[in-house]
Amino acid sequence: MFGIRDRKLGVVVALMFAPFALQLLGWAGTPLGGGPCGAIGLEQLMLEQPQAFFYAQIMLWGIALLMATGFFILMLSFMNNGSIPKAQARPFVLAGQAIGGITALIYLLTRTTGLPAPSPIGWLISGREPIDVIGALVLVVLFAHSFLALNWLQKASPGQTNSTAQTTRLMP
Repeated sequence: MFGIRDRKLGVVVALMFAPFALQLLGWAGTPLGGGPCGAIGLEQLMLEQPQAFFYAQIMLWGIALLMATGFFILMLSFMNNGSIPKAQARPFVLAGQAIGGITALIYLLTRTTGLPAPSPIGWLISGREPIDVIGALVLVVLFAHSFLALNWLQKASPGQTNSTAQTTRLMP
């Protein structure tokens, strides 16, 4: 997938791009909702929605950084003709897993409890934000990415590359 010969890593990279694509669908004004970053309504003043704005921006940074991490892995595959040494991809997969996990945690906390957010009069605790279909899809994609990245990391030994794995299989 995407020119990456390791199919599991290709699926992990594809799932790094999916939250941003879903958020773009949310910004398009579909009836599925605005997604995790589309919680800001035009009918409310910014002072009335500090939590929505503050945490929507953090989640936007999270999904953008997740996509950038996927681009780094994709560029590694282009530089190595499709077969990425696992030792080189491992730090980026770990970073993507951390970014995706933090983004999913913030989404869950803003949807289940109220988190404190900065405002012009100090830190305020507001109520839960509503869950929409695109936000739930982004959350499912982030969980699937975390699960598959963890699976790929467990199967990838830190010091072994694709070329050494092939030579050890060929040698008796």
